[in-house]
Amino acid sequence: MRPSLKTDALVAVDTALRPTGFVRRGHVWLQERGDGVSGWLGFGLSGALDLTPLVGVCFRRYDEVCRALGVGIPTTPLVSTPLGALMGEKPVWHWNFAPGGDHASVASSLVSTFLKHGKPYIDKHAKWDALSRELVAKPESLLDFERARKLAIIHVLNGDAGAAGEVLKKEHERVADSRDVYARSYRAFAHRFSLAFAIG
Repeated sequence: MRPSLKTDALVAVDTALRPTGFVRRGHVWLQERGDGVSGWLGFGLSGALDLTPLVGVCFRRYDEVCRALGVGIPTTPLVSTPLGALMGEKPVWHWNFAPGGDHASVASSLVSTFLKHGKPYIDKHAKWDALSRELVAKPESLLDFERARKLAIIHVLNGDAGAAGEVLKKEHERVADSRDVYARSYRAFAHRFSLAFAIG
């Protein structure tokens, strides 16, 4: 059976990424940076086969807390953004791998753009102390549905259980009258978090 276009495209991307130190782990590529930090590259898939690159940074300490609390997916970045958002004028949001096309050339273009625009983003955010300070100072940079969870984990990892408790309390009050999926999920998370870290 002939490999699918998706497989062909991802193999081409994997081949182009190999010299950069990014190694495929399931559906994403990781670059070990020491101290439990990894650069992260993933793709949104659409169309005949359009790949939309997403870049981010993973922290093992953050993953370990998420795993203990039963939230998130392993090696999910703490911060991420589409590569196109980092490109300034005339951004490229996706790369098209056409049936019978030159996949190696498209993958090479994608990887060179990633190295130019995406890798500096990873370099900037790959230090826990600086990133955690930035996220605490600018919580609005996190998406609404993940803000309270991420901030609470960041605070507890930085040894500030009181600040984590404040974040949980504030979000609990905000969703107190809501019965939607997010509110139910958040309350379950807050309960597990409070038990795990003895937050009243």
